[in-house]
Amino acid sequence: MAWQAVVAADKVTPGKPVIVEAGKKQIGILLHEGRHYAVLNFCPHAGAPVCEGEIENPVYAEGVGEEAGRREGAPVLRCPWHHWEFDLQTGKGLCVKQKIRTYPVEVRDGQVWIDV
Repeated sequence: MAWQAVVAADKVTPGKPVIVEAGKKQIGILLHEGRHYAVLNFCPHAGAPVCEGEIENPVYAEGVGEEAGRREGAPVLRCPWHHWEFDLQTGKGLCVKQKIRTYPVEVRDGQVWIDV
């Protein structure tokens, strides 16, 4: 893997993924609560452009049918086609065994760098 600058950090805004090309891969650069994430723009379920989905902190409940709140610091990306949810930090599916590919991200000198 090799680090490369892919986009100016100020071009990435919350709720608006920036899709970049890295080799033959389309990678979504996302911003949530001040932190950047990089995700392969491909849902393992049906090939959806997963980066077009919503980012939220996951809901947790104390009992069946009772929403207790949202877990901070563990955002999930919800696929826009079938609503599968994936942890943005690890790529693991919340309720499925599949995962999405994530990449290390750093912001240096106003640029977003990813290790691909």
